[in-house]
Amino acid sequence: MRALVLVLVGIGFGCLAGEGLVRLGTANQKNYVIEMWRYAKLLKRPSDDPAVGHEHVPGASARLQNVEISINALGLRGPEPVPGRPAVVLAGDSTTLGWGVEQDDTLAAQLARRLGGDVQVLNAGVGNMTVPQIVAHWLEIRRRIGDAFPIRALVLLPSSRAGLPQPAGDAGWLVRHSELAALVATFWGQATSGAAGRDEMIAAYRAAWTGPEGRARIAGAFDGLAAETRADGIRVIVAQLPDTNDFRTYDFGFLAETSAREAKARGWEFVDLYPPFAGETAADYWVMSGDIHLNAKAFGRIADRLAPLLAAPAS
Repeated sequence: MRALVLVLVGIGFGCLAGEGLVRLGTANQKNYVIEMWRYAKLLKRPSDDPAVGHEHVPGASARLQNVEISINALGLRGPEPVPGRPAVVLAGDSTTLGWGVEQDDTLAAQLARRLGGDVQVLNAGVGNMTVPQIVAHWLEIRRRIGDAFPIRALVLLPSSRAGLPQPAGDAGWLVRHSELAALVATFWGQATSGAAGRDEMIAAYRAAWTGPEGRARIAGAFDGLAAETRADGIRVIVAQLPDTNDFRTYDFGFLAETSAREAKARGWEFVDLYPPFAGETAADYWVMSGDIHLNAKAFGRIADRLAPLLAAPAS
């Protein structure tokens, strides 16, 4: 019995030491896994709507991956909206949020500067959201906005990961409170996912975007959005973000094909955002080595593509 107690005590001290070493080693805020873990812990909360899953904590702020992220009263990143001023809303996941990018360099901020002061651009991006969650989150935000200001356009910006099914279940108390456990859980998930190589990853994404279940999931979300936007008379643009792993050998054309088909079936406008990056070195547009989220330079190119479209009348 005494030996068992000593073993358990040793394991406990070992875990505490490991936790301390992980926290010390990630204090520079350059570990992507830990910074995303901190994002979920500091800036997110469970949503009352199961279809949304999670949302930002209104009024919260934190410095993550050496970038300040502030959430306004609507639960969106950025300054408080100006009542009465027409708005363009960007809806998406962590790429739209501007993960790893300063507020003034986000897509929302760069697009606002190009469109001019008579319109505000709201950033409804929330990390780790699928297409159905992105749509459900926007519908919730729309209810919060009410008649505070007119919505000139809604721009949906699905990333390649947004087409994947929503993860099931809760990560558990230990993962929510321990950086060491978060790292172990992430690495274990990657090791057991069956999609470690490039070919396996592409096959998994293709199945999620073009397979029967994936197409039904995306179509169902778009159908719900179409009903709401028709009632409000809101212009909808689907702007498909490219997969950011490799812009030279690009095997993700199915993303734009799927989104274009679904958008056009509902009378929405569509724009493929891969062409501005075709043939480029993908790493030049990452926020940092090992984190393939788009950087300020990339958002500049996307803003240049979207601004003329938004400035022109709906087609």
